[in-house]
Amino acid sequence: MKIRGTLNTMAVLTGLLGASIVHAQEALNNARQTGTVKVGIFNQSPWGFVDASGEIKGQAVDVLKAAFAPLGITKIDAVVTEFGALIPGLQAGRFDVVAAGLYIKPERCKLVAFGNPDIKMSDALLVLKGNPKALHSYTDIAKKSDVILAVGRGSVEFQHALDAGVPKSRLFAFPDNDAGLAALLGGRADAIAATAATISAWAPVSDKIERALPFAQPVGPDGKTLYGYPALAFRQADSDFRDAYNGELKKLRESGKLLEILKVYSFSEPDLPPEELTAADICK
Repeated sequence: MKIRGTLNTMAVLTGLLGASIVHAQEALNNARQTGTVKVGIFNQSPWGFVDASGEIKGQAVDVLKAAFAPLGITKIDAVVTEFGALIPGLQAGRFDVVAAGLYIKPERCKLVAFGNPDIKMSDALLVLKGNPKALHSYTDIAKKSDVILAVGRGSVEFQHALDAGVPKSRLFAFPDNDAGLAALLGGRADAIAATAATISAWAPVSDKIERALPFAQPVGPDGKTLYGYPALAFRQADSDFRDAYNGELKKLRESGKLLEILKVYSFSEPDLPPEELTAADICK
């Protein structure tokens, strides 16, 4: 009886594994057959956003479009959500890929299957005009006990601030762009930390704010400057989808099309990731 029960359990587990594999194959196959893919975005420039005319744009979205087109996937169905809900939404099947400037990080690699990096990114600070508290690094913020830093919920900048010694009690984790900007303009935060690309896009929103220059990029325990490497994210079960994307991304890089896309959003050749760098390298 015990053996039979064990065999029954094994049969159930095998069936579930088989169903998972079939589902993984269906994610890519369905996208190819329908020509449509559901994409999770944070609605943040320059990564992935819906413009005034309702068109889905952004660096990550445009890379996705260019890479998916040769696979016969030309229609993008965007699902807008909070940054912190992107990975849970992907895992729950609300969408099949995330295009939101999501950094490849070892802890995230345990949750999703990252495509290879499509850009190299640094951090930056947005402050009130004139930078009244003279903030030029996470260390400056850590040393000044009256400074509140706004950071995106679940963002890599949140961790960089903690690593620099900024106490969690002085971090305001905002759920979306409007909340972050409102906190800074309303005096509830003294600075916003985000990617350099995001801060450059936000700075012109109001004549009361500016990008803090210069800014000291954080360094790791090995003394090397820390850069972020954003990429598309797929479900771990959809590694075939990820692999198909990686093949097309490589072609975009070799043809120069990837750099053309980056230039549309004011990036340049130094913002390309090292050609030999893969998501697997960063996940280690």
